[in-house]
Amino acid sequence: MKDDAAASRGEAEVSRVRSGEKYERLLGGAAALMARQGYSQTTMRDVARETGFSLAGMYYYFKSKEDLLFQIQQRTFSELLALQEEQLARGGDAAERLRRLIDRHLAFYVRHADELKVCTYELDSLSGEKYQQIESLRRRYFALGVAIIAEVMGVRPGSVHEAAPVRHATLFLFGMLNWVFMWYRPGRDCGPEQLAREMADFVLDGLRGSRS
Repeated sequence: MKDDAAASRGEAEVSRVRSGEKYERLLGGAAALMARQGYSQTTMRDVARETGFSLAGMYYYFKSKEDLLFQIQQRTFSELLALQEEQLARGGDAAERLRRLIDRHLAFYVRHADELKVCTYELDSLSGEKYQQIESLRRRYFALGVAIIAEVMGVRPGSVHEAAPVRHATLFLFGMLNWVFMWYRPGRDCGPEQLAREMADFVLDGLRGSRS
């Protein structure tokens, strides 16, 4: 019972720490720095200097630099996945749900460009259980896309014959979404809503063509 009580207090403390304004500022500042100069070139001292925290204060929130990277990725993927699951639960046909998935992803990117850039480049910088936890979140997100694209293509769930085309189409979709930061420039390119419409039209035309 004492161990359970101690564990509960520990979980409550972690939850409190990870819901504060300082924690959010640290994650955002660290993501911006890593997006700019890379994870391997970023030290905890760099992040402390960038965000105005003491080095000792950094270690109150994060056990190590890898733990900091893990928490950036965990927060980003968990938030994006929850947003998409909520939106897709609203129903609609497959084309509508695919449009919403693209729209929400791009809207999320505009608010969290640094975090998504770090997530794209730095997954392999994690190891062990941390890597597995983030990879599990990524697989869940990928599965959302697979289910929608299979439906658009008219593929029966679990069809072995069509597994490769659906997987490839889903990889094409996420390839466009995940690497948009390489070229998208607010002010020069259209807004995220228009971009989402153009991307969805492009994807749906291609999927319907492959189906026919």
